[in-house]
Amino acid sequence: MAERVTIEAAPRTVLGKQVRHLRREGRLPANVYGKAIESRAIEIDAREFARTIKSAGLRAMIELKVAGETAPRYVILRGIARAHGTGEPIHVDFFQVDPERPITANVPLRLVGEAPAVRDLAGTLLPGIEIVSVRCRPLDIPDTIPVDIAPLKGFDSVLTVGDITPPPGVEILTDPSVVVASVAKPRIRGQRGG
Repeated sequence: MAERVTIEAAPRTVLGKQVRHLRREGRLPANVYGKAIESRAIEIDAREFARTIKSAGLRAMIELKVAGETAPRYVILRGIARAHGTGEPIHVDFFQVDPERPITANVPLRLVGEAPAVRDLAGTLLPGIEIVSVRCRPLDIPDTIPVDIAPLKGFDSVLTVGDITPPPGVEILTDPSVVVASVAKPRIRGQRGG
C-alpha cells in the first residue's frame, strides 16, 4: 500500500498577495477541496511538507490534520505551484477523498526477477509501459506493482498488462494487451571485409 503520512495544518485567513508574508515565515499556503466539499484555505509548514514529500513521494496518501477539526482529512496531492515553475513550492492543492470510495490512480510497475532469455540467451530486456492505471480505495493504492519477468524464456515471449497479478482490492484499468516487457535477440556483429 502507498505509505500514509501525516501533515499538520492550520486554517488560513491570509489570502491573495498577502500570502508572501506566510512564505517568509516558512509557511506554505494550500487549499483542500473535493467532491461535494467546500474548498478550504489552509497553511502548512513548508519544511515539513518538503520532508514529507521527499520521503513518501508525490503519490502518498496524506492524513491532513487541520487545527480545530475533530477528524483528519484523507487527501492526495493534486497540484504544486513552484516559484518560476521549477523552484521551491509556493502553493499546494490537496484533493480530499473518501477512504471507502474507489478512485483511479496511476501506479508505476517494477520489474523483478531474472528473465531466462536475458541470462541464458544473451538477449536484451526491453521494458514497455512503466505505469498502469488502477482503481481501488485510496488507502489501498500500492507504491508500485511488481512484475516477475521470469516467464520471459525466449525471444518470442512477451509480458503484457494482462499477465500482471494486482494486489488484493486493486483493479488494473490499462488495456490488458499493452506490452510490459519483452526480450530482443542479441545483435550479431558483422565482420568487415577488407
